[in-house]
Amino acid sequence: MKKIFAIISMALAVFAAQSCLFEQEDLFEESSSVRTSNLMEKARKALVSSEQGWLMELYPESSQKYGGYAFILKFGEDQKVTAYSEIAEGTSTGYFNITAEDGPVLIFDTYNVIMHFFATPNSSRYQAYEGEVEYVICEVSDKLIKLRGCKTGNRIYLRKFEGNPEEYLAKVYAQSEIIIMSGFSGSAGGVDINASIDINNRQVRGTAGEESFSTAFAIVPGGIRFYEPVVAGDVTIEALSIDSEGTISISEGPAAGTVFETLYPKGYRLYNEYAGKYEFTFSSGTFPVELVPAGDGRHYIMKGFSGIGSDGVYNPDNEHYDCLLTYDKSLGNLHLTIQQLMKDGEYVMYNGKYVGITPVASTKVGGTSGYLSFNSGSGMMTEWNGDVENPEYAWVDNGLYSRPIDTFWLCLYTGPTQTSTTRSSGSVLPVDYKFFGVTHLMYKPTTLKKVNE
Repeated sequence: MKKIFAIISMALAVFAAQSCLFEQEDLFEESSSVRTSNLMEKARKALVSSEQGWLMELYPESSQKYGGYAFILKFGEDQKVTAYSEIAEGTSTGYFNITAEDGPVLIFDTYNVIMHFFATPNSSRYQAYEGEVEYVICEVSDKLIKLRGCKTGNRIYLRKFEGNPEEYLAKVYAQSEIIIMSGFSGSAGGVDINASIDINNRQVRGTAGEESFSTAFAIVPGGIRFYEPVVAGDVTIEALSIDSEGTISISEGPAAGTVFETLYPKGYRLYNEYAGKYEFTFSSGTFPVELVPAGDGRHYIMKGFSGIGSDGVYNPDNEHYDCLLTYDKSLGNLHLTIQQLMKDGEYVMYNGKYVGITPVASTKVGGTSGYLSFNSGSGMMTEWNGDVENPEYAWVDNGLYSRPIDTFWLCLYTGPTQTSTTRSSGSVLPVDYKFFGVTHLMYKPTTLKKVNE
């Protein structure tokens, strides 16, 4: 019975997502087909009328779990649409169409690498980001067009854009770099608010008085805009201002200017605080590495990885590799994850195969058995000791696998993408290619200690 109810509920939700306007025909003098045709023409004229295009804050996936992203779309009389977005550099052009399918629907019906990004599957994401390219047109005015995703049911707004697309998106990117806090607290509408911010997935969750809330957000110049307003007593919060000093305040409405206390996670470190030379320690020894910014504000290159010979002693002339460490802005730490090893900007290869490290949840000390994780992002992360003058970071499981990761296995792969099917079993690496010259298993990394230069 519960299963039948769930199916019926899903069907109703889909129906609701596809028809914003035309449920009760007897309330209108015109037929639904005439109203559909009129709205289609009104939408077409509005779309092409804006010379500088429309700002679209796009939310893929029905629960908006990835957050919202800025797109700027320029529609032409020739049915071409040129897309700009914070997710990619440059532009991409395709075609759009407006059709009648249970109401007027805006369709991006030829491939456009930017507009189709969230909906295009790949080898690691067979459902992509559960995005879409068809939107029911619900309401049209000169400055705002309200849409609803045909698959997700998500509300999507097109706001008439004025300005330079590249400059606007540059401001959005700069704003994303400012948002490094973990949350905020304070009072609005006569109630206490406590909230957490997940910048990686663009989510805000918390409580307003005794009521809990959870909503996705999109980044705008100067702050963030919520998908669902946060209600605090008699105050409705639709957007927050976040300035370069980290001050968070309500940016719109009667309570605009209300300032909250900014919260940061324990052990938070800024991106630029990690650069320098370190000692990397694991269960069998220590070797020097250098952390070099990758230039994107999101990664570090850990140079000199390995370099320990068959005698167990580090030598800079021994084989060594570059590893990529990912900086987590929401936590302020570094992650060592599943990846292919690099050297001098090239993949490390052996007999035509790719050499990579794979996270392991080990089952016995020093053994090769355990649970391999091929999950994207799974691995270990740093925990800071809190000492600014002599920083030391412990390696701990980052929680992205069902079992705690404490080890890395040196594996060969038939391709640059690491999966259980591309892993080449049975191949043996020579000593020069093994971890530290002696083993394919780096058992229990423990610390990364800054070396004073």
